[in-house]
Amino acid sequence: MAGSDPTAALFDEDSCPWTRDDDAKLVEQVTREAGRIALSYFARDIQTWDKSPNNPVSEADIAVDEFLRTTLLQNRTGYGWLSEETEDQPERLRCGRLWIVDPIDGTRAFLAGGDDWGISVALVQDQKPILAAFYAPVKDAFYFARVGEGATKNGEPIRASNCDDLARAKMMGDPAAFKPNKYWPVDWPESMHSVQANSIALRICQIADGQFDCCVTLRPKSDWDVAAADLILSEAGGVLTTGDGIHLRFNRKKPLHKHIVAGTAPIIPALMARVTPALESWRARQKAQKA
Repeated sequence: MAGSDPTAALFDEDSCPWTRDDDAKLVEQVTREAGRIALSYFARDIQTWDKSPNNPVSEADIAVDEFLRTTLLQNRTGYGWLSEETEDQPERLRCGRLWIVDPIDGTRAFLAGGDDWGISVALVQDQKPILAAFYAPVKDAFYFARVGEGATKNGEPIRASNCDDLARAKMMGDPAAFKPNKYWPVDWPESMHSVQANSIALRICQIADGQFDCCVTLRPKSDWDVAAADLILSEAGGVLTTGDGIHLRFNRKKPLHKHIVAGTAPIIPALMARVTPALESWRARQKAQKA
């Protein structure tokens, strides 16, 4: 699922009228403004509905999406668009550069009045993110990364921790998910500290800034969930892959990743030592059921 999509266009950077500096300024400006728009709806009685069972959306998501789409596309003609709240268009596959946006990542937390949500904006070139911002307004945390230039939080450089021991690691995820059960052939250490958060992008960013050490989810995640966080973590010295150890590529025909493993570089082997047998066991059960 991670190989290059043969339908994807390659971007001719030499012919582009906008520099990386131009795009970086635009990303920062629109992400901050999107945060202000989201806050204008926060902790208020607003209209909500389910896009699908247990998948809420609100008028705030739509307002932020409309602002980002209008502003980014008007300022960058020829760039493609992919967002959780916009109907997917196949034309994006012909764009060498693409905006990938989650207007509000962590909508459940947003609607509940929590602080673990934010706005995610990434600029992807040739299926890899080159600019990324994630803004958690209630936490006053603005993460930014530019490929090859490191990652920052509120303008200050950040770096993932050097933790290599799961027994003392801080895991960003539901503690119940890591209890001994048939889905984990290799148990997680009982001393591993786990904390739940709604936004997957925020979880990954908090690994990038050293607050946590790792994050594992075997549930599928879309491009908009992780594109910005992927670059922020990698520029902070961390690693993000699928459960099969494959680095993510974006703007493919099906913008979905089956699972996510993120962490400090030294802790990845310990994570994979548990994820790999879990996936092998799950696939064996699936095969047996089909036989």
